[in-house]
Amino acid sequence: MRVRSVRTAGVAVAGVAAVGALFATATPSTAAPLKINYAVTGSTDLTGLGAALPLGPGAADVEADLQQGNITGTIDLPETKTKFLLAGILDTHAKVKVTPNGPLTGTIKAGVVDVAGDFTVQITEVGHFDIGIPLSNCKTTEPVRITLTSGAGFNPAVGGTLTGNYKLPKFADCFVDTEIINFLVVGKDNPISIDLKAK
Repeated sequence: MRVRSVRTAGVAVAGVAAVGALFATATPSTAAPLKINYAVTGSTDLTGLGAALPLGPGAADVEADLQQGNITGTIDLPETKTKFLLAGILDTHAKVKVTPNGPLTGTIKAGVVDVAGDFTVQITEVGHFDIGIPLSNCKTTEPVRITLTSGAGFNPAVGGTLTGNYKLPKFADCFVDTEIINFLVVGKDNPISIDLKAK
């Protein structure tokens, strides 16, 4: 009788230990993704124009699975304006709208964020000496792939800076400006910097 009781107790202890181990391994993988809203500002240099284009203020909604190291999110940026000297002499401006074609996806591993997405870049107005000519459908003919990377120690709960480079494909439907826009901007390396601040 004593032997049977000891064996029964041993089986019970082993069962409790197994259930405990199951919960211990299941909890991290089933943890809900961290949802964060960011205020977004930044800038990009349009190398072919010798112009700096401010970005934002906009907003980003991000879900980060810190256990698996995956990130998905959306970003919304308003139309913005840049000024530059065309050919170094002609006072020129352009209004630009950058629109994501889908969600941003990437990873966060060892405190470093890598994220990428496809965008459409539209020039909504060009002009000289602050006199603008609206362009209804002047935009890139294929998606612009932008990849961004943070420095070490990125804290999702606070935010930080992401940087990268991208190239612009050809533009179309820009009327008489199509050829000159493509001559100046297509295929150039353009640096970009995005600042995220958790709300």
